[in-house]
Amino acid sequence: MRFAVSAQKDFIGPMRLAPAIILALFPYVYLQAKEEVSAWNRKVPRGPDDLLEIQERMQSLLPKVRKALVSIESNGGAGSGIIVSKDGLVLTAAHVIGSSGKTMSVRLPNGKRLPAVSLGGSEISDGGMLKITKSGSWPFVEMAPRGSASIGDWCFGLGHPGGFDKERGIVIRIGRVIAKKEETMRTDSRLLGGDSGGPLFDFEGRVIGIHSRISKEPDENYHVPIESFRANWDFFKDGKLFTMEQLSKGGFLGVACEEREEGIFVTEALDSTPAKTAGLKSDDLIVSIDGERIETTEELIILIGSKKPGMEIKLEYRREDKSLSSKIKLGERPKRSQR
Repeated sequence: MRFAVSAQKDFIGPMRLAPAIILALFPYVYLQAKEEVSAWNRKVPRGPDDLLEIQERMQSLLPKVRKALVSIESNGGAGSGIIVSKDGLVLTAAHVIGSSGKTMSVRLPNGKRLPAVSLGGSEISDGGMLKITKSGSWPFVEMAPRGSASIGDWCFGLGHPGGFDKERGIVIRIGRVIAKKEETMRTDSRLLGGDSGGPLFDFEGRVIGIHSRISKEPDENYHVPIESFRANWDFFKDGKLFTMEQLSKGGFLGVACEEREEGIFVTEALDSTPAKTAGLKSDDLIVSIDGERIETTEELIILIGSKKPGMEIKLEYRREDKSLSSKIKLGERPKRSQR
């Protein structure tokens, strides 16, 4: 059977959709537009155009962020750092500053040398801080909020490998976040000697980490997460430096912990430890110690490690929907134990 359709007869003018149909289609159109994301927010580039967009985005951020990069010089050694406040607070690696209260100098990208003093840090995370001592209003960058960097995110690092070189200029490397834990982050943004203490940025131009250590493998570059600096901000700013030697001589609680979105959870109270004696159990949420709120495992390690064996602490925690507290006498730290 054959059907004949007359185009002239069937043409009835411009198509008009009923209001109900328009409303039904609108969310679909909106969602389609919303799904168009920037190349650097995609897990996998779709092709050369995406790579070009990523490159152009990074280049657009460089004019601002590069102004806050510094080369750090002390006793013949060199490292990198990034200014994060108008009055000259600089984030770097703990192994770059070495100790607190030390006279240092920093160099801006234009070669200008400024006096500085080392503040605090932590050998656990390798995060460190120093301060430009000359008064002024210095270029600075924004720190990313807690939890903003995720595995697979694009990032780029700056630094002064081999020390300051005005003719060569700042060295830039691009990469992605490969892994992220509580006290360290790994990327394939290649690091070299002299990069230590330099910044790792997200594609909003915010600092997400500080270069810590390198490996021979191209995808094993380690950084201190910005969360570690936020958690220990006052500790670092007050010039306190927490060392592994202090940790070995500090108090001992005896818990294995896991950092989750809600906070620090006990995964195990080890046998024959103060934590076990106090009745701590798996899935207890640690809230505070002696009134000081605990939000990261590093905070817990530093706080317990800064106290002496035999000291009594007040530990507040939550078990399901109950708020509990215990007075716990810290023990001596066995070898290879942190908490």
